[in-house]
Parts: sequence; C-alpha cells; structure tokens
Amino acid sequence: MLTKTIFLYFLIFLINLSNSEICPTAIWSKQGITVAGGKNYGNKLDQLADPYGIFLDNNDKIYIADRSNHRVVKWEQNATIGQWVAGLTVDGDDTHELPLNMPNDIVVDENGTVYITDAGNYRVVRWYLNAEKGEVLIDRIQVIGIAQDDQGSVYVSEYAKGQITKWNFNDDEFVGDIVATNIGHTNFIFIDNNRTVYAAGILADRILKIVESNDEPILVAGHYDPTSASDAYNHLNHPSGVYVDQQGSVYVADTGNHRVMRWLKDATNGTLIAGGNGGGAASNQLNYPSDVFLDRAGNLYVTDTLNNRVQKFLVDKSSC
Repeated sequence: MLTKTIFLYFLIFLINLSNSEICPTAIWSKQGITVAGGKNYGNKLDQLADPYGIFLDNNDKIYIADRSNHRVVKWEQNATIGQWVAGLTVDGDDTHELPLNMPNDIVVDENGTVYITDAGNYRVVRWYLNAEKGEVLIDRIQVIGIAQDDQGSVYVSEYAKGQITKWNFNDDEFVGDIVATNIGHTNFIFIDNNRTVYAAGILADRILKIVESNDEPILVAGHYDPTSASDAYNHLNHPSGVYVDQQGSVYVADTGNHRVMRWLKDATNGTLIAGGNGGGAASNQLNYPSDVFLDRAGNLYVTDTLNNRVQKFLVDKSSC
C-alpha cells in the first residue's frame, strides 16, 4: 500500500511538472531535433520550403505555414510525414477555388479551424477542419502575423500601415478595430491570456507589449539602434517571431542573429536558448529562424526557415 501511495504522489508530481510554468532558471537542449521537414527544399509532404509561421494546438499538433509551397501542413508528434491542411496540393494543382500565395502565418481555434494570413494574395482566409476549400474573410490587406484571443477575436499585423487590428468574425459584418498604430513594420504577433498583444518589430529590432488600457506600447526586448545591428544579449537583429509564457517571459526568433533568445519579465538582457552559432544546418545551429512556439511541456519549436525544417529543443527543468 505504501509503495502504491508513493507511486501515486510521484505520478502527480510528474503531471504537475509537465504542466507547470517554466521557471527562470530552466534551460533547453543545445541540440535541436528535426520534427518536420529537413529533407532539403521541396514540395513532398515530408519536405518544407521556407517554413515561416508555426502554431501548436492543445494536442501539440504542429501547424506550419509552408510559405514557398503555398500551403499549410500539419505534423503529428513523432510523425515522419506531414498532412495537407490548406492551399496548394502536393501535385501542384492550383485550379481549386481558393489557392494560397505565400502564406505567412496561421492560428488554429479549438474546433480545428485554421486562420491564415495569405500574404501574396493580400487577404486573410479561414479554412474549416477537413474542408477542401477556404473562404476569404478580409481582402486587400497587407498582413503578416495573426493570433487569436480567448474570446475568439482574431488580431492581424498590417505590415505597411504599422498597425494591429482586431476582428470579430462572428458578426454579420467584419470590421477591424485598431489596437495599436504607429508601431512600425511588425512581423508576427502573440496574444496572452489577458489579451495583451506582443509584436515583433522586424525593422526596429525590438518586441513591443501593447496593453489595451495603455496609450503607449511598452518595450520588453531589444531596442532600436539605427546605426548598427548587434548580437549582444541586449540587442536583437530583425526579430520576426515572438511567444510569451505564463510567467511573462518572452521568446524571440532573433532572425538575423540565427538564434532564439529568452527575455525574463522586466529583464534588460536576453538569454540565449537555441542557436547562436552562426547560420548553418548543424543540430546546434539555425539559419534565419522565423517563428517560435512552446508545447505544453515547455519544449521549444522553431521554424528554421532557410534549413527548410522545424527544430525542437527539449526543456530541462531540473534546475528549477
């Protein structure tokens, strides 16, 4: 009986550990594991071509904006081949009613509906689970990043206008509300559980935090230095992707520095957690990474764009 009780407490401990917040001293493996693509540039379902945005659903299924293949694909955990979700099919048939053109980013709701920034077609589209075609939600808009809050509203970053807009697609008429403006050229965005927006300023080398009640955005990572880009730990170099955990730590795809940085809440310097060994294809290297995401256990996923793969870096919480 005592043995069973000890085992039960140990099991509860493991469950709590896997679902717990990530402590400030957590580290990640320096060697990445390829979980999607990595078989050169190509259009087969076990290949990727310039993967860009990434999203993991509640079951840790990996959705990828396979940009130069003009499609969205899904990879199950431990899969050796992806599944077509939306856009151009593997046979190259672009005659269907809603082809995609350079999709940049995706977000997936609890029903499996995929929202896509179809950048080359200047629109946002919605693709229902197992549907053969999607529908246009917003047309004639230059969008890059997309995210969804806990109430179902969808946010997009309008690159040229330097603004983020919020849309409710449950209404009869789709009208975007401006959440932030005059923030410069913004790539990907992230929405936390408080509906706070985090925006990657790809040309300003910074991450901004936008709170609805505040008039001005808050700088949370990097800073703008028009004279030079730097690989110092208080700098970013054309950051494109951002993710924020429950403790407010910010994870950044520091694209120009071929690395992923973690900035603890209110920190003035970042910590290197992946890459940072120059651009390359080794397991400890990245080559212009574009986006980042964490799974339920805290493992890090990176779209390693010019290596045409998604890399997974395992979290080690033993130091917590």
